[in-house]
Amino acid sequence: MSKYKIVYRDANPSWQELCPVRVLAVQVSRDTETGACFLQTKIVNVSTKPISRIEFTVGLEGEGGETENVDFSLLDADLPAGEVLRPKAVRIKLSVITGSRAVVTRADCETSFDDPVDIDNPAPLALNGIEESERDVLLSEMGADACKCSGVHSEHEGWWQCGCGAVNLKRGTCWNCGAVREKLADLEDAAFLDESRRDRVYKTSVAILEKGNRKEAEAAKESLERLAEQGYGDSGEKAREAGAKIANLSKRRKKIAVAAVAGIVLLAVMVAISPLPSMLEARADMKAEQEKIESVAIEQTVELGTYSGELSAYTGKDIEGQPIEWIVLHKEGDRALLMTEHCIDEMEFNENGDVWDFKSSSLYRYLNGPFIEYAFNDAERGILAGDVTILDSWSDYLSEDNMYATLAGTDVPEAWWASDIEKCEDDSYGAYYAGQPLTSYIDEEGGISCGDLGSTQDSTLGVRPAIWVKLN
Repeated sequence: MSKYKIVYRDANPSWQELCPVRVLAVQVSRDTETGACFLQTKIVNVSTKPISRIEFTVGLEGEGGETENVDFSLLDADLPAGEVLRPKAVRIKLSVITGSRAVVTRADCETSFDDPVDIDNPAPLALNGIEESERDVLLSEMGADACKCSGVHSEHEGWWQCGCGAVNLKRGTCWNCGAVREKLADLEDAAFLDESRRDRVYKTSVAILEKGNRKEAEAAKESLERLAEQGYGDSGEKAREAGAKIANLSKRRKKIAVAAVAGIVLLAVMVAISPLPSMLEARADMKAEQEKIESVAIEQTVELGTYSGELSAYTGKDIEGQPIEWIVLHKEGDRALLMTEHCIDEMEFNENGDVWDFKSSSLYRYLNGPFIEYAFNDAERGILAGDVTILDSWSDYLSEDNMYATLAGTDVPEAWWASDIEKCEDDSYGAYYAGQPLTSYIDEEGGISCGDLGSTQDSTLGVRPAIWVKLN
């Protein structure tokens, strides 16, 4: 199998305004054995309609000032709205690339587009933690990915940029994170979010008063009293109603005391079968996990999950029951990105044929099926923010310090484990996946390489999962 090393990449090319196609990435990979170089690209349909025919040109510049233009003609692209496409790699003459420029020349019948503009990262939100939490709730309710949509959206003439950074043309929802355009301005307004939170607290408190017990009613009363101090609606009147209900519940409680022995027995039975104690315990466990991760510095490791014996790869082996070590790669607001320190297993990217979508691969199904089910307990699963994934080789979070990995095993540095947990003695590092789909991997020397430019999805490589976790 040939090995390819990425020698150039532009993960944020400029975009021609109002063009329905955007080139998301330009990358050049070199065959380390022959020296041949290949150009790889990734494009997306940012419009609302499918595009059958797409043509674009990538201009490359060498270190000596020489240039090379590569034309892509996708006559049967059939790219659905909001979908991503990775055209077949093209061999190029240049070997050292210092710059690139991608220009779309046709999208179906359209052949003329505005000048390219740089697409900057969204500005950070000017919200506090409580406001961001309410925003996350509202985003989730609309079916959007709150973890992706973490910035300020911007409106432009004929198009808009979502808080996740994606460009959208005449779309009502973002193709990348699912956020609804008409609601984003409100979700960036502190006053709106505060009002939404107070309305949520008010409605929840009123609902508790109708059905809750004394302790819950007291908590609802306190919430309503705080809202009353802020002059919110009829919360003052509702707080007084809560006081009357609490007094009534107290009288009933005295009557119940006549049957104290029976009541104690009944209470014991109710507590035994009630989910509330376990729920409170789970919340405490979740908070403990979050505080543990929050206290760990970037590039340091933290334990989360275990190599469960329920997974056949670890059953009856020395590694069974040991904690999984994760490197804290990045912290962003109320979440953190973790990646396993070791490869947890060796697997194929997809068991049956090539797939061009990570979520369609057997590797994705394993990580978000058996692995997430058995490796984590309820509290640990509760702090996960999104799917278990594998980092793209283009990720800014893959530093040279954390590109090296061995398969998970014992405390002895030279010992590592194959997929069947056969103990091997080796002082080298293992190759593992990095890319969605498999367009690249991290080789034994820590370099970003490509497996026959994406054609080796049935090869067995190490799996090094990554996850976002909630810190609040």
